[in-house]
Amino acid sequence: MAGGTTPHRTPSRRAGRVGTSAKPPAGGQVPTGASEDLVEVFLQRAKRALMRIAEHMPRDRLIEAVGASTDTDVLFRSLRDAVAIGTEIEPDTPDPLTEAFLRGAERKRELLKGDGGALSAQQLAGHLAITQQGLGKKRSKNQVFWLEAGHGYAYPAFQLGPDGLLPGVREVLDAFNVEDSWTRVNFMLTGDYRLGGARPIDVLREGRIDDVARAAAAYGEHGAA
Repeated sequence: MAGGTTPHRTPSRRAGRVGTSAKPPAGGQVPTGASEDLVEVFLQRAKRALMRIAEHMPRDRLIEAVGASTDTDVLFRSLRDAVAIGTEIEPDTPDPLTEAFLRGAERKRELLKGDGGALSAQQLAGHLAITQQGLGKKRSKNQVFWLEAGHGYAYPAFQLGPDGLLPGVREVLDAFNVEDSWTRVNFMLTGDYRLGGARPIDVLREGRIDDVARAAAAYGEHGAA
């Protein structure tokens, strides 16, 4: 590295990493603490906001949103239009932070959708022929890729192979020096220069486990993309 400095490395998981999202609870659920009255207030305000957005959306964009494949897609498309026209966030002056947030959230969804989307705990447990409790233990030990989703977890489908987990998933997860669950998923689905620009998930499917594990170990280091 230029200047002779040694890149800082977070201690490996074998040595006991420090992080905020590496060890989620094994039970499979995150306590929400949301009372019924709080949910009701949220729904009322969200409904009013969406009504104002719908009233200002051009007819063709409204038709496009309604024709989306899922309710979530409908919501994202309507919010994207709200940012564009400024109807709900701030009249005539869309909030750039909100716009950036929506772009980031939509990019995550599109990135996952390109490789099978995400599975529920029940779906992945079924594919692996284990119980959801068993899957929770795998997650707590960082043996599967996972993402927080509402009051539970979602599991990227890309980690599945013909006979269960794709060979090498556990080795790659063990090699990471980053704790954030989305950062790990992003690494797998984005081209990496250490692998000649190929996506780590594609290289892993070729059976090059050691190559992907080395790239994962270097990912997030000082000066590494």
